[in-house]
Amino acid sequence: MNRTASRFTQVGDWIFEVKMVRALKVSRYGEPYTATANLTANGDQIYIDTQMTREGQDFTRKDFMAFYKFCQMLNMKSVSYDKIKQGQRYSRTVEIAENQQPKPIVRLVR
Repeated sequence: MNRTASRFTQVGDWIFEVKMVRALKVSRYGEPYTATANLTANGDQIYIDTQMTREGQDFTRKDFMAFYKFCQMLNMKSVSYDKIKQGQRYSRTVEIAENQQPKPIVRLVR
């Protein structure tokens, strides 16, 4: 699998920008999938929406890490998603640490 992915591809006089992605949970493309999600990119932030599973399974930490790695490949700075727990919706935003600009170290000297 590629370690980086480009959000921009030029073909002739056109530049194609990835703004939406459909993700399928399946071991091989074309086989029946067990879950799906849509991702929408806006600047350097991506939002995961429409997480659906066939059997009502939860979106696991392993699932999230796959999305995290994909967003890291696209050089996103953060990923947001909503989680439903006991009927309540909770919005979460996770920074993609590997894609953050290093913060300058400021030292005060006498």
